[in-house]
Amino acid sequence: MQLLLEIDDRTAKLAEIHRRLQEALGPLGPFLCLDPVSQLVMGLIGGKTRGEVSKAAFEKLQKHFGSWEAVRDAEVTEIHKVICRVTFADVKAIRLKQTLKIITQTNGCLSLERLEELTVEEALAWLERLPGVGRKVAAATLNFSTFRKAALVIDTHHLRVLRRLRFVGEQYTLTQAYDCIMPLLPADWSAGDLDDHHELVKLLGQTVCRYDAPDCGLCALEDLCPSAPQARSSDDHLLGRSI
Repeated sequence: MQLLLEIDDRTAKLAEIHRRLQEALGPLGPFLCLDPVSQLVMGLIGGKTRGEVSKAAFEKLQKHFGSWEAVRDAEVTEIHKVICRVTFADVKAIRLKQTLKIITQTNGCLSLERLEELTVEEALAWLERLPGVGRKVAAATLNFSTFRKAALVIDTHHLRVLRRLRFVGEQYTLTQAYDCIMPLLPADWSAGDLDDHHELVKLLGQTVCRYDAPDCGLCALEDLCPSAPQARSSDDHLLGRSI
């Protein structure tokens, strides 16, 4: 009896996707590399908010308070006043103060340097116990900051592209997508490569593979994408043939 082995080529496909997007959209950056606490603050106030708005709020926090210790010790109402333009500012002000207090109480000071000694998985788990910190914010804290740990950031744009490429299912959450994709990434990719990959796929989702009007004809990945019209037409033809 002859067994047919299914070859998993998803790692090679991810590498090819990365190469094509670099040619089509790169180079990107350079991006500001913040200390871990600053990156965590940026992530906490930035959810569901346009980049320019969250960046402006972050800079206002820095200018108004002068230190993250001062933010930690401030009244929630004062924090809210400074970040009022971000989405869900009232909730974020509470969570930001709570998070900064917990870090201080746990580590003896407002620092995340102890995470440097942990594995990526351990550091993610520690961060995700903080108020308002999910997988995206935790991964960004580890990858975008001076830690430069190998954690892939997946946001909603990135997730949409992964779904359309059929790397993950339609119902996958950001955490589930992370757990699925991380083992598939090329073994020789550095933390910087993961950062670049996220930025490239996110940019594709923002500009071409949009939620309501994907422009497949302009996409460098059209022939690789099962969701593209050409691929769907081919599938329809195969399903409709007579035998």
